[in-house]
Amino acid sequence: MTVCEVDEHVLILKRQGREATITYGGGRARFFRGLARLADWAKKGVLDSCITEHPAFTLNGAMVDMSRNAVMNVETVKVMLRRMALMGMNAYMLYTEDTYEIEGRPYFGYMRGRYTKAELRELDAYALMLGIELVPCIQMLGHLATHLHWDTAFPYRDTANAMLVGADATYALIEDMLKTVTECFTSRRLHMGMDEVRDLGTGRSLAIHGYVDRQELILTHLSKVVEMVRRHGLEPMMWSDMFFRMAGRNIPGYTDYDLRVKFEKSLKDRIPAGVKQVFWDYYHDTEEFYAQNIDKHLDYVCDDLMFAGGVWFWSGHCPLFERSLRFSIPALEACRKKNVREVLATVWHSGSEGSLILSLAGLAWYADYDYRGGYDLDGVKETFTCANGVPYDDLTVCEMPEHPNGGLVSLTRALLYNDPLIGLADKNISSIETHNYYKKVTRAVARVKKNKGIFGPAFDTIYRLSSLLEEKADFGVRLKTAYDAGDREALHTMIGECRVIIRKVKALRRSHRASWMTYNKPFGWEVHDIRYGGLITRFETTVDRLTAYLTGELDRIEELEATREYIHSEAERMEDKFAGTFLALKYASYATANIL
Repeated sequence: MTVCEVDEHVLILKRQGREATITYGGGRARFFRGLARLADWAKKGVLDSCITEHPAFTLNGAMVDMSRNAVMNVETVKVMLRRMALMGMNAYMLYTEDTYEIEGRPYFGYMRGRYTKAELRELDAYALMLGIELVPCIQMLGHLATHLHWDTAFPYRDTANAMLVGADATYALIEDMLKTVTECFTSRRLHMGMDEVRDLGTGRSLAIHGYVDRQELILTHLSKVVEMVRRHGLEPMMWSDMFFRMAGRNIPGYTDYDLRVKFEKSLKDRIPAGVKQVFWDYYHDTEEFYAQNIDKHLDYVCDDLMFAGGVWFWSGHCPLFERSLRFSIPALEACRKKNVREVLATVWHSGSEGSLILSLAGLAWYADYDYRGGYDLDGVKETFTCANGVPYDDLTVCEMPEHPNGGLVSLTRALLYNDPLIGLADKNISSIETHNYYKKVTRAVARVKKNKGIFGPAFDTIYRLSSLLEEKADFGVRLKTAYDAGDREALHTMIGECRVIIRKVKALRRSHRASWMTYNKPFGWEVHDIRYGGLITRFETTVDRLTAYLTGELDRIEELEATREYIHSEAERMEDKFAGTFLALKYASYATANIL
C-alpha cells in the first residue's frame, strides 16, 4: 500500500489489483478513514475502485458530556476516538465542568469521577496519534452547581450555578483551571463555556454590588478571562447563547436563538476580538433557521464561528436518532452554504440513563456529510460499518422503546418512573397501547443484540428496559381502572404483576449497572441505584396496599381514589411538552408531587 500526504484537504483512495493508494491531506484522521474503506474493500473482494472526497469542513468532531452524572472511563474514550478516526473525524471535546483534577482544590470534582492529570495526558497523546485534536471544554462562569454547593466555594459563589464576577477568588480558581489545561492538553484551543447563566448577578452579587445588568457582568467577566486565557497561550471560544438571550430578554416566549432577536450594532465591538463563538442548536428542522442565525452571529457577535448540533442522548435509556437527524442535516446544509468550516455534534448526558457509546451512529452523519458534501443514507451506513464492524441499522433499533405512540419524542422515562399508586403521568399515557408494542420491541432488540462487541452491554440494557415496560408501562392506568370498577379479581392478579415487575426492575438494574461499569467511571451510578431502588420499594408498597385492601384491613386506597389529571392542563395533549417534563432532572419532580 502506498500512502501520500498532500497539503490539500482531500482523501483519494485507489485499488487496482494488489496495489492500493491512500492520498490524504488535512490531518491523519483523513488517512484512517481511507484505511477503514480499503479494509472494507479487501473484505468484500473489491479489486478495482477509486474514490475522491473533498471535505466540506476543516474541523468535524464531537463534544461528549463528561459532567452530567456519567464520566466515561479512559478506555471508552479511546474506543470512541478510534472509531471516530476511522470515520474521518478530527476533533473531540471533553466537556468537563468540574470533572478534572486541579491541584490544591480537593473539592473540585470531589466524588464526581474527575479525570486525573495523568488520564488527561494519556487521552491527549492517544488522540494525537489518531489525528484527533482533544480540546478542553470547561466552564468559567456558570454550570458549576456541583462544585459551588461546597462550603469551600463560598468566596466565589454568586448563585447555586454561577461564579461571582469580580471576586479575586473567582479569578484565582480560573487561573488554576488554566494551569491544568495548559499542562494536560496539546491543543491551544480552549472552550470556556459561559452558556445558560440566566441567574447571573441575582445571588451574592446582588447583595454585594447591587443590581448590575447581566450583559455588563458577562462582558466584564469575559474581558478579564480572555486576557488570562491568552496569557497562557490559548485560543478562547465560548457558547454564544447568552448574547442572544440578553438581546431578546424582552421578547415574549423567547427561546434560544430566537429569530426575532435584534442586536445593537455596538455589541460586536464590546466582545473581545478573536473569541470564537459556538452556535449550538438541536431543536430546529429548517435550514433557514440556521442560516439566519449564522448571519446574525457574523454580523453582530463575531468574525469566527463554529456550529454545534446534537445527537440526542439526554432523554433516557435510548438514543433519539430520528429526531437528531431531522435537526442535524438542515444545520449542516446551512453551515456548508454559509462557509462555516468547523462543526461539532454534542452528545449530552444530562443525568440520563443512556450509554453514550451508541452516539457513534449519529456521529456517522456528521462524518459522512463532511466527506460527501451532503446527506446520503447509504454512505452513512457504509461509513459507520467500516469503522465499527456492525450494521448501522442495528443501532437504530435501540430507539424503538421511546416511541410507543409513533412520535419522535422520548416516552420511556415517563413510562418507567411513573408511580404505580400516584400515577401523575397516567392520564397523559392512558390512550397509548403499550403491552403488545413492547413485546414486539423486545423481540426486535433480541434479534440484533448478539455479537455487538463494545455496544453489547448497551443493547442488553435496552432489551431489559423493553421487557420491563411490557408489564410496567400501563400498569398504573390498568390499576386505577380495575380499582374504579371494583374488580377485585383483577386487583389480586395485579399483586402478582407487581412481583414480576420487581424482578424485571432488578434485572434492568443489574444490566444497566454492568453497562455503566463497562463504559463509565463508577461515580454517578449511585443516582441510578436510588432511582431503581425507589421503583422497587414503591411496587412493594403497592403489594402491601392492595393486600390490605383485598383482605379488608383497608376499606379504600386513597391514592387510587384520587382523580388523575393531565400534567400540563394548559397544553394537555402537547406531546413535546409532556415528554420534556421527563428530560434531564425534571422528571423527578413529576414522579410525585411531594418531592422537596
